[in-house]
Amino acid sequence: MRKWKLFSLIMLAMLYMISNNLMAQRVPISGTVLSDDGAPLEGVTVAVSGTTRATVTDNNGKFTISANEGTLLEFSYVGYFTQKVKASAGMEVHLSKGESGQLSDVVVTAMGIKKERKALGYSVTELDAQELMKNKNTNVVNSLAGKVPGVNITQFSGSAGAGASITIRGGNSTSEGRQNQPLFVIDGIIYDNSTTVTGNTGTDGLSRSNTTYSNRVMDINPEDIASLSVLKGAAAAALYGSRAADGVVIITTKKGAEGRVTVSVNSKISTSWANKLPQPQTEFGNGSYASNGVFSDDSYNSWGMKIPADSTIYDNIGNFFQNGVVYDNNVNVAGGTKNGSFYLSGSNYNQTGIVPNTGYDKTTFRFNGEQKYGRLTLNANVAYSVANTDRTLTTAGLWSGGGYNGVGSMQALYGWPQTFDITNYINPDGTQHRIFGGTLALENDRDNPYWIINMDKLTSQTKRFTGGINANYKIADWWDFIARLGYDQYATNDYTYIAPGSAVAPLYQNGRLSKDLFDYTYITTTVMSNFHKTFGGFDTHLMLGTTSESTESSNQNHWGYDFVTAGTISFNNIATTNKFFTDVTTRKRLVGAYGEIGVSYKSIAFLTATGRNDWSSTLPVENRSYFYPSLSGSFVFTELLPKNNVLSFGKVRASWAQVGKDANAYATNTYVNPPYTIGSFIAVGNQWAAGNPVLKPEIQSSWEVGGEFRFLQGRIGLDYTYYHSQTENQIGQPRLAQSGGFIFSTLNSGSVINKGMEIALTAKPIAQEDFGWETVLNFSYNKGRLGAFIPGIAYFYPTDAQFGTVKAASIPNGGFFLGMTGQPYLREVDADGKEIPNGRYQVDPTTGLYKLNTTNPVVGNREPDFIGGFNNTFRYKKFMLSFLLDIRKGGDVYNGTEYAMVANGLSKKTLLNDRQSVTVSGVNSATGEDFTQTYEADKTYTIGGKTYNGNYMIQQYWQNYAANSLNFITSVNWLKLRSLSLTYDFTSMLKNKKVIKNLSATAVGTNLFTWTNYKGMDPEVSAAGGTGGSGSTGIDYLGVPAVASFTFGVNLTF
Repeated sequence: MRKWKLFSLIMLAMLYMISNNLMAQRVPISGTVLSDDGAPLEGVTVAVSGTTRATVTDNNGKFTISANEGTLLEFSYVGYFTQKVKASAGMEVHLSKGESGQLSDVVVTAMGIKKERKALGYSVTELDAQELMKNKNTNVVNSLAGKVPGVNITQFSGSAGAGASITIRGGNSTSEGRQNQPLFVIDGIIYDNSTTVTGNTGTDGLSRSNTTYSNRVMDINPEDIASLSVLKGAAAAALYGSRAADGVVIITTKKGAEGRVTVSVNSKISTSWANKLPQPQTEFGNGSYASNGVFSDDSYNSWGMKIPADSTIYDNIGNFFQNGVVYDNNVNVAGGTKNGSFYLSGSNYNQTGIVPNTGYDKTTFRFNGEQKYGRLTLNANVAYSVANTDRTLTTAGLWSGGGYNGVGSMQALYGWPQTFDITNYINPDGTQHRIFGGTLALENDRDNPYWIINMDKLTSQTKRFTGGINANYKIADWWDFIARLGYDQYATNDYTYIAPGSAVAPLYQNGRLSKDLFDYTYITTTVMSNFHKTFGGFDTHLMLGTTSESTESSNQNHWGYDFVTAGTISFNNIATTNKFFTDVTTRKRLVGAYGEIGVSYKSIAFLTATGRNDWSSTLPVENRSYFYPSLSGSFVFTELLPKNNVLSFGKVRASWAQVGKDANAYATNTYVNPPYTIGSFIAVGNQWAAGNPVLKPEIQSSWEVGGEFRFLQGRIGLDYTYYHSQTENQIGQPRLAQSGGFIFSTLNSGSVINKGMEIALTAKPIAQEDFGWETVLNFSYNKGRLGAFIPGIAYFYPTDAQFGTVKAASIPNGGFFLGMTGQPYLREVDADGKEIPNGRYQVDPTTGLYKLNTTNPVVGNREPDFIGGFNNTFRYKKFMLSFLLDIRKGGDVYNGTEYAMVANGLSKKTLLNDRQSVTVSGVNSATGEDFTQTYEADKTYTIGGKTYNGNYMIQQYWQNYAANSLNFITSVNWLKLRSLSLTYDFTSMLKNKKVIKNLSATAVGTNLFTWTNYKGMDPEVSAAGGTGGSGSTGIDYLGVPAVASFTFGVNLTF
C-alpha cells in the first residue's frame, strides 16, 4: 500500500506539470555569439537567467532558445567573461576574454549542491552528454573507461547484457559481501547498482562464475543523461553517508527548456563480433593414456594419436560464434514555459549476442518536470524500464548441482576435440547425440555446446520503477528550504531449466527447474535548508539537513528436479518430495543528520567543513551512532598575481575527511537460516557465518592535495591530485575451523590502505573557425595494501570460486588488496629450509614431476601499475572525428582459459617436441640431489618403485605444468582503441528547416584494436562478475570473448 501511494503521488505530479507546460509556450530566440575579433564561438552556454533552461552554440556560434523578448539571457564560456543580455530576435553577442581566465563553470557536488569548480577543495570530474555519447554503451559504466582519472572499469564479458564493475581509487573493504563500487545518484535519488545473483548457490550450482549477470545501472537509458559527475574522495562524498564511502557518481538527466516543443529522434544499428578467440592445436586427436600405456579413445581430452592428413578438422570455436546485432531507437519530447519545463523520453535497445540464442532487450521511459509557483519550485521525475536477458551457462559453477561433471557452453566449446563436429548435437528422437556412443556414464560425459544453448534455458527479466519529488521553497533571497522524496524499486525474475538427458549429477538427469524472484525497494526522504549571506568581501553559506533511508529486499527461490512426464516443463510435473522453496527477506534502516558550512573571501580563498552523523540498524545499539567530519579548502593564487597571458588561472586545494561504512544487514546476529520447504517438510539450518554482537563501523580517513592550472587563456589545463586513504575496523569474514559449527566469523580487524596520484592534461591546440582540435590525456595509479589483522588470518577470499589453481584474494599484513593465491612449483631450499629465489625446481621422486606448493602462497598482484586515457576530438567544418585510447601498464592476469586447454591437451603449448619427449630438471625434493629425466614416447620408466609408460608421463607432465599457477600469469600492458567516431552535420544542407531543425549521422567503431602482450583472449576480464571484496578482475576463465563493434546512427530534431 505504501508503494502505491508513492507511485500515485509521483504520477499525479508528472501529469500536472505536463499539462501546465503545454498550455503556455514561448517563442524561439535565435542569435549568434562571437569573440572580440568576430570569430564564432562554439560551445558557449546560453541560459535563461534564473532558470534551468539552457542551450549551447553550434560550430557557427549560432543558438536558438525559447524565451520572451526582453528576458535576460546569460552567456558563459571558459576563458571569457560571462555576460547577461536581454533576448531579442537575431541578436549578436560579443564575448571578451577574461583577464584572469578563471574557472567560472559550475559542477554538481554532494546532495545535488552546485558549486563553482574553483571553490572545491577536492577532485571532481564531470562529463557532459556529448562526451558520453561519443562511444555510447547501453551500460553507462562502460562509457567511462579511459575518461576519468582514478576510475577503473572492468567489463564482465562479451555476452549480451553483460555487466561491468567500477572502482574509484581502489577498494576499501576486503570480504565478499562488502561492496567497493561507488554510490550512484540520479536526479537526487540513490540508485542501486548491485549485480544480483539469485537462487541458492549451494543447490542450484549457479554462481557469478558460470554465467554472466548485469549490473543494475544498465537500467538507465544513456540518451537521457545530461551530465555525469564523479566524486572521488571522502571529502567530496561524505555528505551522502555510509553508502558513499567508495565514492559517488552523480547523474543529472535532461530537462526541457522554455520555448517551442522539440522532438528528437535517433536510431542506430550496430554489428559486433568476437574480438579474439582461443586457437586450439589440430595435430593430435582425442584420447588419453593409462599409466601402463594402454590407450583409450573414449575421452574428451586430446592426448590421442596424430590426426591423419586426410581427416576433417572442424573449426568448432570459430564457427560457433555469430555476429551480434543491436537495434537502438530513442525518442524524446521536451518543452517548457517561463515557469516550468518537461522532458519525456522512450527507448528500445535490442541486442542479439555473439553466442547463439542469447540476447538482451531493454525498454525505458522517463519523465522529468519542473513547475514554479512564486517562491516554490517543484521537480518530479519518473523512470520505468523492462530488461529481458537470454543467456547461457558458461562453466559448471561452484557446486555439483548445476553440472556434476557436466559443463557450460564455453567450457565445453574450448575443450571439444577438433575431429568431432559440434553441430551434430541431437538425435532424430530428440535425445542428445553423444560422440562416444554412450560408453560413458551420463554424469561422466559432457554436454555438447549446442545442446546447452538450445535445450537449457537461462532467462532473466527485471522491471524497475524509480521516482522522485523535490520541493524547493525560497523563504528569502538568502534562505532556501528543500524537501525530497525518492523511490527505487525493481524485481528480477530468473528462470533456469536444465533439460532431461543432460550430463549432470544423477539427481538432475531427468531435468531440473528453478524460478527465482529478487525484489528490491528503497525509499528515502530528505529535508535540507540552505543559508547564504555576504558580508563585505566574505561570502558564507550554511546547509543543514537530515535523511532517512529504508531498504528492503527479498529473495524467493523455488526449485525442483526429476520431471514425472517427459516434455512438460512445470513444477506441477515434479513430485512433492523433489520440490524446494526458500524465502529470505532483508531490511535495513539508516538515518543521517548532516551539515556544511563554508566561507570564501573575494573568490580567492575558500574553506568548507562538513559533518554527518548516521544511525544504522545493521550495527549493535551501542555502536550504531557514528560521526564523521571533513574539511576542504582551495586558494586561487592567480587572483593576487599580475595579469598575464601565460598562467591564466592557478589554484591549489587540500582536503581531509572521514566517512563511516556500516555492516551488512544481520551481521551482528548468529541465527539459523530461514525456514525452507522440502516437499511437505520445513527445515532450518545454521548460517555459514557466525555473527558479532559488538561490531563497529568501518571508518575511512583520507586526505588529498592538488592543484588546477590554466595556461594561455584556458587553451592548456593541468589538474593534479595526490591522495591517501586508510579504512580501519575492517568488517571481514575470515574462514574458521568448521568444527566450531560455522565456516566464517564476522569481526572487526585490520585496515586497507590506498594511495595514488591522478593527472589530467587538457589542451585546445587548434581553435579556428573551420578547424579545431581538443584533447585530454589522463593518468592515474593506485597502490592498495592491507594492514595488520588479527593473528591466524592468512587471506580474505572475495569468492569461493577457484579458477584452475588460482583464487582472487586480499593479503593481510602489508600484502596486495588485489592479490592472487595459487600453487607454483617449489624451488630448492637453503640450509634454513627457505626457498631460494630463482633456484631450481624441486622434483617429487614419487611422481618424477615438479613438486607443487600446496600452501597457496601469493602468486600475483592484479592491480595495474597505472591506467590512463587519451581522448581527442577534431572538428573540420561539418565533420567531427573523435577517438579514445585506453592505456594500462602492469597488473597480473591469470589465463585460466589457457590453463584448461593445456590440461585437456588442446593448447598449442603441448605440441612441444611433437609430443615425443619432455624433460624434467631440478633437484630431488627428498635428497636435494640433482634430478634430470627425459621422458620419451613408448618407453618405460620406473618411478618410486612403480612402472610408467612414456606416453603417460608426457601427458602427466602437461597436467603438472597446468597446475603451476605461474605458467599462466602475465603482467599485462595494453593500448586499446576504445572508440573511433565520425559525425557529419547535414543541418545546413536542409532547404526547409521548419520541420527538421537538426540532422546528423554518426559512425562509431568500438574496441577495434587492442595492442597487448597478453596471449589470451582479452586481458580485461572478471571471471566472477560483480562479486564484492577484491572482486575477480584479472582472472580470465572460460568466458564469452570480448567483442568489437561498428555502429551507424542518425539523429534528428524537429
